[in-house]
Amino acid sequence: MASKTDDPLTVARQELEPGEELIWADRPQPEVLARTKLPQVIRGTLGLAVIAGLHWYGYVPDFRASAESALLFAFLVAAALYCLALVVAPQVTKVSAGRMVYAVTSRRLMILSFWPFRSKRVFMPEDLDEPRALADDSGRGAAVFIERKLPWWKRSAGGSYQIEAFYGIADAPRVTAEIARLRGPVDRSPFDAED
Repeated sequence: MASKTDDPLTVARQELEPGEELIWADRPQPEVLARTKLPQVIRGTLGLAVIAGLHWYGYVPDFRASAESALLFAFLVAAALYCLALVVAPQVTKVSAGRMVYAVTSRRLMILSFWPFRSKRVFMPEDLDEPRALADDSGRGAAVFIERKLPWWKRSAGGSYQIEAFYGIADAPRVTAEIARLRGPVDRSPFDAED
């Protein structure tokens, strides 16, 4: 298992396939990655406020009264725990960022996470949208590589867009250029031509 002290280049090289070259690897800045969880915090806080309001006005039943009341009480407890998990998401993300590696290789993009569970998310060149950099004057920021409006059946309270990016990285414009190079030229549709 990778620890916080592992070099991101070494961690990324361990995930390479034969013949694949590592172009760039780094860890996200924890504070920036944690800020991406702000929508979850807002939803969790609003959910807790609704549950507290129900309790305040006496709409939460006494769980000893009947089976239906006990079921409703159990649902409210589960909803409160879910809302609490949303509220603490930035703190969990801060810890997770120290054990996460972003990588651009000659074949794909990878997001490697080693806490709380080990996971590897891979994005192939054909899956990428036109990348764009969101950076401050020092170049620190994000490299967004997928930004798509979701079909209505995949939308949720979390939003109607799928956004994938390398958040909180140094030299975001250079990383974005590497992603664009990996993505390669895109064939234009004849319908895109302007007359």
